[in-house]
Amino acid sequence: MASLPTDHLSPSDAAVAVRSFPRRFRGVLARPDETGDTDDGQQADPDELARRVGPDGRSAADHLLAADGVLALLDRALEQVRSDDDPVLHPAVADLRGSWWDDEHTPLPALLDQLEHTAERCADRIDVVATDDWGRQVRVADADATVGVLDVVREAVDVVAGHLRSAERTITAVR
Repeated sequence: MASLPTDHLSPSDAAVAVRSFPRRFRGVLARPDETGDTDDGQQADPDELARRVGPDGRSAADHLLAADGVLALLDRALEQVRSDDDPVLHPAVADLRGSWWDDEHTPLPALLDQLEHTAERCADRIDVVATDDWGRQVRVADADATVGVLDVVREAVDVVAGHLRSAERTITAVR
């Protein structure tokens, strides 16, 4: 895993960050559109804005879905760490930055609600991981190396924060 700005993030700080992501995504995606008035004076629809493709080739909704997917993967990985003596994590854990999820045009409010549910479940899981488990090294399926449990959490927080920044840049660019 890459060197991260989150490399000193504690589990409790990670849980706080995870719990903050839904509010922060809502602030970017669901706020009233101050500058995106259409030619007829109407405000642009937040759902439509969120689906416009930005300079990085992804929409803000794509970044929201990816953030939700990363937190869902993290939640499942932590569940395995807590319940299995020798967990083998999903291969996508080794490449959280490269993971993307498809959407069948779920309305933006439902996507934001989904992220809120996933983030709360994930943060709750972080809160109950035993202190000894944070230092564990675990295997990832289809990978030759092991990863640290805390490193997986830090990487996930960093990746989701990156998706949040990308969603914000995308919304700014497509207005």
